[in-house]
Amino acid sequence: MLDLGGGTGALSAAVLERLPDCSVTVLDVDPDMLDEARRRLHRFEHRVSFLERSFLVSLPSADAVVSSLALHHVHDLAIKTALYGRIRDTLSPGGVFLNLDAAVTEDPRLNGLVFDSVAVLMGDHGISDAEARRHFAGWAQEDRYFSLSAELGALRDAGFDEVECFWRRELSAVTCGLRSA
Repeated sequence: MLDLGGGTGALSAAVLERLPDCSVTVLDVDPDMLDEARRRLHRFEHRVSFLERSFLVSLPSADAVVSSLALHHVHDLAIKTALYGRIRDTLSPGGVFLNLDAAVTEDPRLNGLVFDSVAVLMGDHGISDAEARRHFAGWAQEDRYFSLSAELGALRDAGFDEVECFWRRELSAVTCGLRSA
């Protein structure tokens, strides 16, 4: 399995704990994040490797590719579609790509309601509404959230044989692309 933008290795740890025959490559551009992943995944040292590089360059072959809260850093839909194509091409026949990330709706009013809901959830953790709105403004400067339909369309355009959204809540969605056997 390839973990794109694997960060601290949290997703890889969950996979390695549940799938004892799985090996994982954690790919991230940030050396500090990879150091944290190395610490977290030390107990799996024979089943995990690390690559320090951007996910926008060549990718190693894998039976499965996963990503969690990383691909919203790709701001251009054409570049993201090309990345999805490279992910598809790196997968073994029958391989799967799972991506947990932010996805918005195409309707500004509905997006406002979603962000209102997220602000309430943040309030449950002691973050005021004003502070939540400042976070949203900051995220808008560095991240790019495409609509769920655009994300699924990009997966289709990248050549995935089957695409689906398996789960969605507020701003988060788990999308899947399957490469045919």
